[in-house]
Amino acid sequence: MDEKDRLLWTYLQNGIPLVRNPFDQLAAKTGLDVAEVFVRIQHLKREGVLTEITPVWDPRKFHYQSAWVAMRFDTPDLISKTGSFTDHPGVSYACERGDAFNLWFFIAVPVEHDLELHVRCLERMSGAEQTLFLSLRTLYKGTDLLNVLDGRTFLPTGERFDAWKEGRDPGLTPEEIEIIRGSEHFPLTDEPYKKLAGELGLTEDRVMERMKSLVQRGCLRRIGSVPASVETGTKTIVVWQIPEEKAERIGSAVARFNEVLYADQRTAYEAFPYSFYTVLRPGNGEELGETLRRIGKRIGEWPRKPLVTLREFKKSPPRYYSKELEAWWKQHHAAVETAFDHHGT
Repeated sequence: MDEKDRLLWTYLQNGIPLVRNPFDQLAAKTGLDVAEVFVRIQHLKREGVLTEITPVWDPRKFHYQSAWVAMRFDTPDLISKTGSFTDHPGVSYACERGDAFNLWFFIAVPVEHDLELHVRCLERMSGAEQTLFLSLRTLYKGTDLLNVLDGRTFLPTGERFDAWKEGRDPGLTPEEIEIIRGSEHFPLTDEPYKKLAGELGLTEDRVMERMKSLVQRGCLRRIGSVPASVETGTKTIVVWQIPEEKAERIGSAVARFNEVLYADQRTAYEAFPYSFYTVLRPGNGEELGETLRRIGKRIGEWPRKPLVTLREFKKSPPRYYSKELEAWWKQHHAAVETAFDHHGT
């Protein structure tokens, strides 16, 4: 990157202004013409320095429910079971990992849906032997697990899962939901809000007014890029069997290691007793072994295991309030509504 690339990169991290010609302002600030701004943005995206220019939403304001889920399939042909997951619009990531619980995925649904019913539906459709809800309990380092694993694909997700929650109205109007849906691919044009308005059947003033309201209410953080991960290579997930009473002390200690990019505590189960999750910087086996040795010397030698990702089946950014999710639920919900008590245990 040259000096102007770095300046443009910085402005795009901070977010483009909510004005009719935002890229004109970027051009003026960087000493470029508008055409060159677009050329440089595309170049930085190809080089992996920038992610897409997109609205950066705060899903916590939408009261989205989300969680990691692990399932066990006693079959060597796992690929035959993955269609149920990759077809689900709320599943943004799914992979095979080297463990008895061999299918892992991340799923998010809006407040009016019950996340557990979606997962139970997937469980029944796929024939999984056992299912684990790996709900986040305490975050010690990083933003969230999905974003740390691949910041080029996933913005921060605001992971949360409250079992048997009561419905909470996020206060969005139908028009605002349409804007959230429609602005998923933000137009790289001289007048992006005008183009977006035309696609939505609204006026440019109305779209800008609604987006400013979403900013004021904290739903929309900014429109821009997010820093792509500077880490190259495959990051290593290591899970640890840590006693509940020691989790806080150990979490704080592990977070201080530079080699640790992420650390959290999640729900543990008898079949999978690991409650502490870490993501380590890419490195060879010798470097990983040395990092684990140093961590063990600091916190004590607790049972641990690396979770090796063998295959990725789906990797796409979460989509908020998608019509496809509503259609999916309408088609498949009968698979579980008669089998699971919505308010059961």
